[in-house]
Amino acid sequence: MDKKCNFPIEGIHRHVVKYIQSLPDLSGKTVLDIPCGSGKASCEFKRKGAKVIALDLFPEFMEVPDIEAKYADLSEKLPIEDESIDYIICQEGIEHIPNQLNVLQEFNRVLKKNGIALITTPSNSHIRARLSHFLFETDFYKRMPPTEIDGIWFANNTQDKLYFGHLFLLGVHHLQTLLTISGFKTKQRIKTDIGSTSLILGVMLYPIFILFSLLTYFSYRNKNKHIDKNIRSKILWDRVKLNLLPTTLIYKDIFWVVKKIDNLDVIINQLKSMQRN
Repeated sequence: MDKKCNFPIEGIHRHVVKYIQSLPDLSGKTVLDIPCGSGKASCEFKRKGAKVIALDLFPEFMEVPDIEAKYADLSEKLPIEDESIDYIICQEGIEHIPNQLNVLQEFNRVLKKNGIALITTPSNSHIRARLSHFLFETDFYKRMPPTEIDGIWFANNTQDKLYFGHLFLLGVHHLQTLLTISGFKTKQRIKTDIGSTSLILGVMLYPIFILFSLLTYFSYRNKNKHIDKNIRSKILWDRVKLNLLPTTLIYKDIFWVVKKIDNLDVIINQLKSMQRN
């Protein structure tokens, strides 16, 4: 198995491999890898003893001989039974999907209670990306905003499916809200590669980030008074802390470990109840 998993360990995959290797033995556990791509993450989970279900819009990209990838569209209902999965790895996938709330709700459906999802995606929240968006609505100042030229990365002539590029990049606050209303709690935010530009700007601008984060909090905390004051203050203060984390401001990629805390119907009822207070 080791020889078959001899993929280059670089970029975000380096951090994913390190995390998977830190896990205990996963014998008896079922892992869903979507989009599985060439099978990098599937290999590592299989090394840990897990049963791996590998799905992708283009399953022919799988390179591991003893792992069979099957077709599935991340933007549609997954061909997986309810509450049958222990772990999901969604590596560099969610930023290609227009309906990201649907993706996370499907993850909730197929995960067991307290099941774990690993989500990685390029960050739109580090300082260089924020500055680039201010200048030209792009995540990198040397790159044009996505267009129809490069907004589609791949198309299969036998289907009507299009594989979109980075049309749907996420910031940490957007992702956190989508996770919360989909029934997930963020357990861990893992450090990834540091952006040198973001690091330099961070040293210079961090006091400004603190100042404006606090100003925003104090000016906004008395809005939405139909929500319980303690609940409201905690949610907003958590966002201040998220906004000021090094993993938010200087790291190039989001790599979050999240846990399913309840089924979607329970979460929706809780959200409705909170709104009625």
